[in-house]
Amino acid sequence: MKYKFIIIATMFSVFLQYSKIYAQDYMQNELSKILAIENVEHRIISADAFCAKLADIISASAKAEKIDASQRISQLFSKDKNVGIYTWSIPTEPRMFKYYGIVKSPKGMFILQDVNTNNKYMTDEKFTNNKWYGAVYYDIVEISMNGKKSYTLLGNDLKGFLSNKKIIDVLSFDDEEKPVFGAEIFEKQDYHRLIFEYNARSTMHLVYDKKQQMIIYSLLVPMNPAFAGDYRFYVADTSCDGLIYKNGKWTLVENVMLDNKK
Repeated sequence: MKYKFIIIATMFSVFLQYSKIYAQDYMQNELSKILAIENVEHRIISADAFCAKLADIISASAKAEKIDASQRISQLFSKDKNVGIYTWSIPTEPRMFKYYGIVKSPKGMFILQDVNTNNKYMTDEKFTNNKWYGAVYYDIVEISMNGKKSYTLLGNDLKGFLSNKKIIDVLSFDDEEKPVFGAEIFEKQDYHRLIFEYNARSTMHLVYDKKQQMIIYSLLVPMNPAFAGDYRFYVADTSCDGLIYKNGKWTLVENVMLDNKK
């Protein structure tokens, strides 16, 4: 009986390993195929199907785990690996993208539906997985909000012919453990997220400095005084401000230093 159990356990382990290898190969190959599809409508249909398949793969694990997938998929995790957020984009036309996202938590797996049309900033709204301000996140900062774990996310939104955007958003979970994006934890009144728009030919820094425990970002100024208020023509200044989390708010700190080595 003991040997039968060992054989079954070994076979199950081999099966799991084979399944992971198959899933990884599938993701690598399928993404390449999707990006090669010329017809935009067909590309989106294939990308939607890929997202559903990826969600099935992610939901098979008890914890949020890193998947050996294409570098086009950003994968961020909480310190305890209970929460994971996977985001990526598919080009739909020149300088336009459709964003995809999946949130994994102990209570379930949630596919995110992008409603980011680049028409407005939507800084004063909370969103759910069914209505999400799409972006590709590249950093996660774990915070405590109202006594519960929440996650501040830094992301890119590259939609637009003349400008790019960087995002500071907040992921939390409601009483039913469903994901909520946005929270009034910024000093700016009625803001649920911060969005920085700048010229597409410029570069803006938005990083989390672990040593200072601070979000640091480039100050943006118009190329010419005549462009004041039109953020498509704003560029990064040489100076930076920061946000430090204290008393339940991301609080402004002016004139901070950015470590350029990072």
